[in-house]
Amino acid sequence: MKRKIQIIIREKNEYLISVARGHAFNYLIPKKNAQIPTKKRIKHLEMFQEIRTNKSEVNKVKIQKMINEVEKINKISIYKKRGGNQLIFGSITEKEISTWILTHTNLQIERSQINISEIKKTGIKDLTINIKKNISKKLQINIIPVNI
Repeated sequence: MKRKIQIIIREKNEYLISVARGHAFNYLIPKKNAQIPTKKRIKHLEMFQEIRTNKSEVNKVKIQKMINEVEKINKISIYKKRGGNQLIFGSITEKEISTWILTHTNLQIERSQINISEIKKTGIKDLTINIKKNISKKLQINIIPVNI
């Protein structure tokens, strides 16, 4: 008898591994954490792995395109009404910045991707756009008063 057999682990991403025969039949298969591989299941598994790799390649291309578009932006200029002491009415929000980016670069950025401190005065401030977990880009935002 063989000591190890191949099984398909059933998780978010299914994969094929070799485990001890007793562990497979006494624990993994009865708990429905694994299944015995057949030709159809292996073919199905390979098909889904190919689809996952294609999706990851497409996502890499989209992210690279987004990085290139964000790097083209030198600074963002937003016009706001001003009161006394260089204070603006209201504040600059992530929604205003994302709509500015959408109108000027045709790039859709979620509000959650934009990190900005509370801006209540006119002038030049910094903001960060998180493109992915480890990839972020710093930009400058220029708040220009309308009623000088």
